Amino acid sequence: MRTILLFVLLITSLTAVAENKPTIQRHHLGDWEKEIGYSGVAEVNNQLFISGIACAGKTMEEAVKSCYTRAQEILKKFNATSDQIIKETVYTTDIEALIKAIPTRKSFFNQRQYPAATWVQISRLYSPGDLLEVELIVQRK
Repeated sequence: MRTILLFVLLITSLTAVAENKPTIQRHHLGDWEKEIGYSGVAEVNNQLFISGIACAGKTMEEAVKSCYTRAQEILKKFNATSDQIIKETVYTTDIEALIKAIPTRKSFFNQRQYPAATWVQISRLYSPGDLLEVELIVQRK
């Protein structure tokens, strides 16, 4: 009897896990993603994982505007807004210039709804001319 009960509990648990299996959809934002081997956006249930949006510019200010403008376009495509961003990771080749561009970055977020964030200075990004790359996690409603 005990063995049967354990078997029933195991089957019930496995069924519950299978029913709650997350749905993963991968979206490409450009042809280069397939060439390199990644997805611009991975959608898991109500979350979006947006790959690094890389940006160049004559100044960091221009790069920040470019990245966050592109981020807004991507969010709009998925019916989301900046107040739904829960995590931001920023990679930059010049952290001091990024710090000076904080007001420009902050203007992107609605009503001061800032995400958890990590900023990291690195020696170079994938494309040598890029100054900044922004990666986002978004919780959709």
